[in-house]
Amino acid sequence: MSGLTAGQPELPQRDGPSLRLVLGGVVLLTILVGVLAYWRYANSERWVAEGVERMDELGAGLDSEGCIDATVEWHDSCDAEQTNAAVCLQGVKVVMFHCLAARDRGDVCQLYLDLDSEVHAPTEDMRARARNPERAGASGNWVYGRCAERGMNCINKRECACAEAYRAIDSFCRTGQQAVQL
Repeated sequence: MSGLTAGQPELPQRDGPSLRLVLGGVVLLTILVGVLAYWRYANSERWVAEGVERMDELGAGLDSEGCIDATVEWHDSCDAEQTNAAVCLQGVKVVMFHCLAARDRGDVCQLYLDLDSEVHAPTEDMRARARNPERAGASGNWVYGRCAERGMNCINKRECACAEAYRAIDSFCRTGQQAVQL
């Protein structure tokens, strides 16, 4: 018995990596993922800031529909900029605000504030798909009809830049052209 005294059980041989090696690997992986997440978030914030600057410049020359086009184009280029999709989607409202605030939008706001205007009217497609055609487009669903008319169908309604842009105009007008509800 090599170094064991009588009555002591023999310890099993350890096969595989030690606990220190496993925990060290986990810590290293956690740090690496954290650095990557921070880099991506910082890159996303930079992209939103650049979008704000661009819309401050372009907004004065664009009508509200032009702001939607420019904002959706900005959002669509987020993937090429290695950004976080959630930050970009939230950035749509911020970028839209800066585009809209570049000039007075009183004429557009009259349409958006009038619930009987053509802006809020449901499309024929919305009526055809609705369970209750009389209520088609109610409760803010009118934005999807406007997006479909523009050829921007919202496949995932929770992540639709076009719908967010229309909601930003609506919010902008409801706050007296002072803000957009985030």
